[in-house]
Amino acid sequence: MRVAPLTPLLRTAARSQCTIFSARPFIISQKRQFNLPSLSSFAPQFSAPEPRSLSATRTLPFGPSPLFQTISSIDAYKDFLPFLTESKVTAHDPKTGYPTRAYLTIGYGPLSETFESKVECDETKWFVGARSGDIALQHKQPGSNTKGECIFEHLDTIWKLEPLKSNSNGGERTKVDLTVRFQFRSPLHAAMMTAVESQMAGLMIEAFEKRMIEGGRSNWEDMGVQKIEKYISVF
Repeated sequence: MRVAPLTPLLRTAARSQCTIFSARPFIISQKRQFNLPSLSSFAPQFSAPEPRSLSATRTLPFGPSPLFQTISSIDAYKDFLPFLTESKVTAHDPKTGYPTRAYLTIGYGPLSETFESKVECDETKWFVGARSGDIALQHKQPGSNTKGECIFEHLDTIWKLEPLKSNSNGGERTKVDLTVRFQFRSPLHAAMMTAVESQMAGLMIEAFEKRMIEGGRSNWEDMGVQKIEKYISVF
């Protein structure tokens, strides 16, 4: 009996096995990418507060010279100007002796900030200006406010004096203009200061007027004049 060769059977089995394997479907894996939006897009958008300017004017019964001396005495600001809790001159002009640099601390409620201000005193123009922030170098003391953030982008105070004609009694008069220019760093600080913002310049020049009258009264009393009210009443 003749035995059939095994090779064809093996080939057939191999073909069958290959056919079985090739009949199995391929599974294709697909990955989809999802880009999450930035979390900053969910945060409320606030625009920076606009720069602001406040002004106040008084006509005082003094010549420009004593007024200028008081305004240029930066060290004394803390004693009579509202919102200024500290004031210290750090540099003087070697020729005139007037201050050129000073630390000024602004405070209201829980907010407080110290600026290194550039000071300009020009007696020929009857001008005194203290510029802080963007225009001058800014210095913040550690823990100067509740959140460790700056309150102002910049803060400028400008005093201008204008001598006027003498009154009917021959007394000197001077027009005093005060301008306060500032910009809050955040809307939160702007909201906290809203209650006093519009009154800031008026309160400052009122305090200055009181300072001058009290100083004038002391001087006149030393000269034997007891009633400054008669002199001031014409204004």
